[in-house]
Amino acid sequence: MTFSLNTARKNARPSVLISVAAAAILALTSCSGAATQDASSEQSPAASTEQSAAAESTTAKAEETKAASSKEYTEAELTAILEGLKDADGNPITLVPAADLKQGQDLAKSSMDSITITPEACKAFASSNAELPEGSVYAAGTWTGDVTAGQMMGVTILSAKPQVLAETMDRASGDRGACSTFTMEIAGQSVKTTMKPVKVDTSAEKDNGTLITQELPTGTNNTVTVEALQGGLLVSVVKMGGGADEAAAAELATLVDSILAAS
Repeated sequence: MTFSLNTARKNARPSVLISVAAAAILALTSCSGAATQDASSEQSPAASTEQSAAAESTTAKAEETKAASSKEYTEAELTAILEGLKDADGNPITLVPAADLKQGQDLAKSSMDSITITPEACKAFASSNAELPEGSVYAAGTWTGDVTAGQMMGVTILSAKPQVLAETMDRASGDRGACSTFTMEIAGQSVKTTMKPVKVDTSAEKDNGTLITQELPTGTNNTVTVEALQGGLLVSVVKMGGGADEAAAAELATLVDSILAAS
């Protein structure tokens, strides 16, 4: 979610400290056994035929599901998924131009050079998260609330080979656990950051939620993120500012399900 977040914050013109801190932190399925039958309990031909047809139907559906899960999307298809998307209040999403997405990615990368993160291993984690998976395409959009309070919500959907996305998500989840608490030094200011896992329930194959708290000179800043993986589609939703608390994860999970349904 680094891309859409940075764009929204650029438009809101927040302090450099908050922008860099935000960029850095966000860069960071039934089996049954067959009984032995005697002659008196042998199935009739009709029953056997019905079971065969049912088995064939189940196999066909499984193959369709597998094909859908392994689908890789184009940038145009990802953009089409986001078009018409609305938040819980019915507000339409604002799509982020490709040029702004690229600018956001560049900002996330350059932010790593201007800050000191302790422990050092967490900086490597944040830096690696700023890199897009090989061969991936993406689209993003945002909703902006009270800009003076830094309120915003954004979504990024990314597509690549399913195995690549699964490995990326697993690696990030492991590193995130090791960096649950760390400190950033930005422009002479110290920003203490904590990341707490939040339980989420989506229709995706894999998902996770995180509540991020940053102690800034201007006060406490909260961010909630939900990531979900479905085959070749990785969805990342973030909420920042007012209302960004643990309870907001359910709202983001609903949004994730809307995106997956549209795909």
